[in-house]
Amino acid sequence: MKITPVDDKNTLFLIEDILSEETLNKIDEMDLLDIPWIRQNWQEDWERRLLEPDESSHLNNVANEIEAHKKEIGDAVGMSFIEINSRFWIDTEGFTVDPHIDNPGVRIALQIYLKGCENVGTTFYSLKEEDVIEKEDAQRYHFPWWEGLPPVRYTFEGKRNTGYIMLNDKTQLHGVPITLGKDTLRLSAYCNCKE
Repeated sequence: MKITPVDDKNTLFLIEDILSEETLNKIDEMDLLDIPWIRQNWQEDWERRLLEPDESSHLNNVANEIEAHKKEIGDAVGMSFIEINSRFWIDTEGFTVDPHIDNPGVRIALQIYLKGCENVGTTFYSLKEEDVIEKEDAQRYHFPWWEGLPPVRYTFEGKRNTGYIMLNDKTQLHGVPITLGKDTLRLSAYCNCKE
């Protein structure tokens, strides 16, 4: 496993090779569209499925393998994690995400792309604190669309067995600017890192 900061801010990291080849090969054998799913809160309008695998699903092994790396991941970002819990998303045809800032309830985001979906990763932008609008709502931080997008900070490719670790703050503007085409699935693990 390799974890590399994308710049000198040390709040956004590229993570590579977290899962074994054996685990990835078993994912490839799964019929992903047969797994029960629901809509993710706050993302009900997205072409995204929050999977609800049963206890025998290989996705539980994936979650365990990610969790087994909690010390290495914590050390790389200067934190100590007591556990890492994973949930799994399948993004389908029409999926795209406008640039947004996560609400303060998201402290650390770890997303691992589990199926090759190159060029449909997540793009982060270089946003300045003074450009963020704060409101007394559940989202809290907002980006002023009328001013245009800031420069790209880093684009994660969406390559299999890679992903990102984001230490959330009000400048972590990000989205998925590409729209998934027909017969394209983007499977990822989205992990909650508990300190």
